[in-house]
Amino acid sequence: MTYTRTQSASMSSTATEARVREVMKHVFADITGLATLGFTSHERAAKWRDDLTWMLSNEVISSFELQLEAPGEPACGFHYDVSDDGSLQDAGRSGGMQLYAFPAGTRASIVVSFKHPLEDEIEAEIRARSWTSPGAYLKGEKTRDRAYSCDGYGVIRNRVGDW
Repeated sequence: MTYTRTQSASMSSTATEARVREVMKHVFADITGLATLGFTSHERAAKWRDDLTWMLSNEVISSFELQLEAPGEPACGFHYDVSDDGSLQDAGRSGGMQLYAFPAGTRASIVVSFKHPLEDEIEAEIRARSWTSPGAYLKGEKTRDRAYSCDGYGVIRNRVGDW
């Protein structure tokens, strides 16, 4: 589990625990697809769900990325931008990731981008959850794929890399 750093100005947010949990149903369906095909373990997928739910509920990340590395191929993946300003009204269905195109041996990983500055107790919790390894997002153009929202809060899923 890795992270990148971003800066964020404070503003009014539409994030609530109930909205995050509703949106995470769709995100977790995406993550479960990765585990079902053996790109990650079901245990790791559940940890990603729990950690992302905590991070989104505490408004400490601005985006996250599920990265796929197929043997001998450049990495590609799904970049999720958090939208908490009330403007996102798209409530798409999960799935449609075209994961069956990836060969056996493909591995999934996750990278998050933390908002900074973080309070000391938030940083301590992040360390306790083992989100301590620096990471990098995939290079390349993002193409909007789907969005998941609840009452103006949600995430926008983008494809990144060669598909």
